[in-house]
Amino acid sequence: MSTAKKDYDLRLKWLRRQVSASHISNADNKSKAIWQVINRERRNNSHTFSQAQLDIDGESTTDPLKIANHLNQYFTTIADQTLNTQPRTTLINLHEPLTMINHTLEHFPLTNEQEILTIINNLKPKTSTGLDDISARMLKHCKEALTPPLVKITNLSLSQGHVPSALKQAKVYPKHKGGTHKADSNYRPISLIPTFSKIIEKVVLKRLIDHCEHHHLITEGQHGFIKGRSTTTALIKFAEFIIDNLEAKKPVTTIMLDFSKAFDCLGHDLILDKLEDLGIKGRAKMWFNSYLQDRSQVVEVQYTNKGITQEARSMPLPVNRGVPQGSVLGPVLFILFTNDMPQYLRTHCTPLMYADDNSFTIRKDQ
Repeated sequence: MSTAKKDYDLRLKWLRRQVSASHISNADNKSKAIWQVINRERRNNSHTFSQAQLDIDGESTTDPLKIANHLNQYFTTIADQTLNTQPRTTLINLHEPLTMINHTLEHFPLTNEQEILTIINNLKPKTSTGLDDISARMLKHCKEALTPPLVKITNLSLSQGHVPSALKQAKVYPKHKGGTHKADSNYRPISLIPTFSKIIEKVVLKRLIDHCEHHHLITEGQHGFIKGRSTTTALIKFAEFIIDNLEAKKPVTTIMLDFSKAFDCLGHDLILDKLEDLGIKGRAKMWFNSYLQDRSQVVEVQYTNKGITQEARSMPLPVNRGVPQGSVLGPVLFILFTNDMPQYLRTHCTPLMYADDNSFTIRKDQ
């Protein structure tokens, strides 16, 4: 078996070289094609340990399985560690919503083949996979056969307010951020969720955003993950505010904040309370509760052994807080959670937000 695996890997490497050489030779812009190949290879190798090594409890180990299990333990507990090390302050109770919601979303409208096909067609043809081993590229190739069962699965999920457990399991790659490769704190998790989960999440996302936009629930101060808004629109608003006030001879000061481990630290009960404040109730809220609960992840460490790429996969561990990393809904759930912040602060400053990056600009008369 090991000989067959080695022959397969060698053949695969040769074919990849042939594809890269053909891509460069057939390109009109050789320089651009070369960099495309280089960047693709860098991405492919970014999660691979040429010699897996990590310091665990003061001792260095090269056992890939031990490394995978340790990193999974580190990634799934870092949020609690962050919360436990923060100084405790007396907080004002801000739970009461500033905006009264008279319209509710209690049931998600069901989907159809046309919507699912559109979602699949708009997926980037990536080859990366979650624990399901189904890539977006594979799904796009098989979309005619897979669309009808996906419609049935999605509609059952929406109508029952339930997310299948297989769709709540993430595969995590440790990506080196810099510094020594032996420190667990120098890695950040790159989460890959099942492709089928992305399809269902995109269906739910459309209904959630439609509800929020129709009832004007999303603050104008938020520029992240909202259609028609971006870092560009945030910078334009920021620059306009400063220029207008400087021209009016009013000094301005800006405080920039980046919330530490923001996506990881949110409690699921807080997210659900916020969704209810925004009118998400009944079976729709039940769906989000199922989506957030009982999630788990494994860490997969890729390493090279005698020139052959191999994988070591950790035992699964529960993920008990935070919005799901690598998911479609995660970033939007975060911005909805922080949605009221500009309303609380607008008498003191002018807030601008892009997800967890925030600026608070104050002029002299504020």
